[in-house]
Amino acid sequence: MLTRHVRRALTALFLVGALSGSALAGPGDVGTPAANFNLQAFGGGSHQLSAYQGQVVVLFIIGYG
Repeated sequence: MLTRHVRRALTALFLVGALSGSALAGPGDVGTPAANFNLQAFGGGSHQLSAYQGQVVVLFIIGYG
């Protein structure tokens, strides 16, 4: 079980990665491709948005405390 501080740190790192660069510019127009970004996986490795091109992608962000 992760401690409260570790969960907060992981959440912060996730948000920084998800919201960095052009993603902070605001929502795009419907039908416009999303800006590519890379997120580190908790178990190692990473996920890049462009790897899921043509598929539905749902980002689920959980905030702790």
